[in-house]
Amino acid sequence: MPRDRVHRDAVHHLVVRVLAFNRRGRFLVQRRSLSKESCPGAYTDSASGHVSFCLQLLFNLQEVLREEAIRELEEEVGLSVIDRDGPLIKPFHRPLYSPSACETSHCFVAAVQGRLKPSDEVDPSKTGFVGRLRLQKMLEQKEFVPVAKELWLALLKHLGSREPLEAIFPI
Repeated sequence: MPRDRVHRDAVHHLVVRVLAFNRRGRFLVQRRSLSKESCPGAYTDSASGHVSFCLQLLFNLQEVLREEAIRELEEEVGLSVIDRDGPLIKPFHRPLYSPSACETSHCFVAAVQGRLKPSDEVDPSKTGFVGRLRLQKMLEQKEFVPVAKELWLALLKHLGSREPLEAIFPI
């Protein structure tokens, strides 16, 4: 079903959300384009998007969601997941249900590499990698998509003072 119809008809749907960081431990925070229907100009996760229904969802949900998360990173911000004996991406947090948006969000955390190339859905002037203190300040002072704010706060709490790469993907 087309995305606009899903929202118009309030059809429950799945969404993947990715919280990404680079090798330097900086977090990728995206600002949504002002042309977006929901939350225009708000800050959000690194990348996110609707999951298209396919039969594999019934048999291998986590793998399909993981592949969708990787695809969203590439489509929205042009980044790839670091590969170290497999892609450095894994589920993070429990699924979050948003009654107002009629969606269940599945979150992933990923170590990324490459040159940032934001799509039209993203405000390129306000999207980029930020340090932990800057992210904390942004969460306090800027408008965020509510579910994204909850996820960023949960990730920062989970990390404590540890560096993301070592804390999430220990060697």
